[in-house]
Amino acid sequence: MRYCPNCSQTLIPREEGGRERLACPDSGCGFIDFGNFSIGCAGVVIRDGKALIVQRGWEPFRGSWQIPGGYVEHDEAILEAVEREVMEEAGVVAKARDVIGFRHSIGGSIGGPSTNLYVVFRLDYIEGEPKWDDDEIMGAGFYSEDEMAQMEGVQGLSRWAIDKALRSGPQHGLEVERGATSMPARPGWSLFGLMPNDPDLL
Repeated sequence: MRYCPNCSQTLIPREEGGRERLACPDSGCGFIDFGNFSIGCAGVVIRDGKALIVQRGWEPFRGSWQIPGGYVEHDEAILEAVEREVMEEAGVVAKARDVIGFRHSIGGSIGGPSTNLYVVFRLDYIEGEPKWDDDEIMGAGFYSEDEMAQMEGVQGLSRWAIDKALRSGPQHGLEVERGATSMPARPGWSLFGLMPNDPDLL
C-alpha cells in the first residue's frame, strides 16, 4: 500500500505501536496501515466413519483433495462461513460443533494476503449427498482414511484435521457458545471455549 485509502495522500513511515508502520501524514485523517490479513475456515464432516473431502478445480494446487473451506467474508460470522463453504463446495448440509484447531501463516500464499488465520471446525452431518460444480470443485465424496491413503494429492493439513476429528471424542474441541454463558456475547461476536468437565468422568 502506497497511498492512504481515506484521503489519497502518500503514506510515510512512522513509529506506531512500538514499530515502524506506514501511516497517513495528515493528522486529521489518522489512517495507519496495520498490514494485510485474512481469516479462513474449513470443516471436517464425518459420516459413517468417513470424512468429506473435495478436489480443487482452480490453481493453486488444482487436482488436490482437501476438506471444504475458504475465506470468511468481512461481514460474515465465521460459523456461517464454514457451514456455507461445506454447502457451496460439496452440497452437504452440516452444522458446526466445535473447533479442532487453527493454522496461522505469515508470508501469505500465491496472490493471497500476507498473513492468514485458518480455523478448522468439526461439523455434524445433517443431510445431502456430495455434489460439485465442475469448476471450482472437480469432485467430492466421503472417504475413509484407508481410501485417502490410496489417493494422490490429499493435502497434509486436511489429513491432520481429519485425524484429530476421528481420534478425539465429542468433548475435546473448543465448544461453540450458542446459548447463555457467563460472559454475554456482544453483537457480531462468535465465542468458543473449553467444554466443562463432565463430573461423571472425574
